[in-house]
Amino acid sequence: MLDIATRDYCRGVLPAVSRTFALGIELLKEPLRDEIGVAYLICRILDTIEDTTSLPAEARASLLRAVPGSILDPHNWPMLAAEIEKMFADKALAGQDHDLCRHATTVFKALHAFRPGARDAMKRSFVEMAEGMAATVDRELRGEGLKLENMEDLHRYCYYVAGTVGMLLTNEFALDRASVTPAVRKQLDRYAVSFGLGLQVTNIIKGVTDDIERGVTYVPRSLFKRSGIELQTLIDNPNDPRGREVVAGLCEQTLLWLDEALEYTLSVPPLERDIRLFCALPLTFAVRTLARALMTSDVFSESVLKITRDEVKAIHAEVERNIASDRGLREIYAREKADAVAEIERAKAPK
Repeated sequence: MLDIATRDYCRGVLPAVSRTFALGIELLKEPLRDEIGVAYLICRILDTIEDTTSLPAEARASLLRAVPGSILDPHNWPMLAAEIEKMFADKALAGQDHDLCRHATTVFKALHAFRPGARDAMKRSFVEMAEGMAATVDRELRGEGLKLENMEDLHRYCYYVAGTVGMLLTNEFALDRASVTPAVRKQLDRYAVSFGLGLQVTNIIKGVTDDIERGVTYVPRSLFKRSGIELQTLIDNPNDPRGREVVAGLCEQTLLWLDEALEYTLSVPPLERDIRLFCALPLTFAVRTLARALMTSDVFSESVLKITRDEVKAIHAEVERNIASDRGLREIYAREKADAVAEIERAKAPK
């Protein structure tokens, strides 16, 4: 059983590392609320190990490779958590994600307090995520850096960091709710990876500026080539109109994944209102963000991309009113998508 201090830490830190997902997770009934919340925190820890390029690549890759054999082992997980905390002990590594890593023992302790079925539901995703991230860090060791060539590379990378999360969620939903019958599970499995991919690429668009500062870009080179611009040119001249073409290409692909994310959401039985809200809210935020990404000449402007608290409240209220209605949710999505499509067409129009 999860002790109160451990539970309170995990619940308290969640909004600090992800406002959007924390909102949805807090709406889930127990035990999903804490199980999915802790699973998300573990994914953030793994992601932070991969992303912290200021730390030695060899040590990060080695630590990620230790995850599959240790994280769910009742004897080995404390040593793994201690190694993570040691790696991030330097307080010069500021920020909530780094501080989360300094509390890896607390988060892993929560994981091992859950019912065994929940840990089993998460295992494959943690293993695939850690192995995929280790392979990404290996590229640093070879001096390649993280430079994706095409959309296939993007799909492969995002599968490890987010598609695996879609599978984890499906496993958890099927474990906890009798309404997720084998037929429903089959539908969820069909769209689970796309659910994760669509939300992840939206996050990539939101975080391009920070990623570039770390010497990383997740935007495929093929999109820059197609628009006749180099990444460095766009960094130096963020108002170059060709930058909007680059983002438009990325948004087009992302919308295809978000279309399937909608089907994932609607595959959840309407009586499971909390799970539907958990899925529908970030989906709606994501498609609105895509339109925002193209509403400015400075395509990577974080201030433009940010959805205000008032907007969040309004979206939440509208989605909640329609949560049991497939038609209502489709209409909300179609409206938001129409704005994104209009901006994509405007960005692609001959200059």
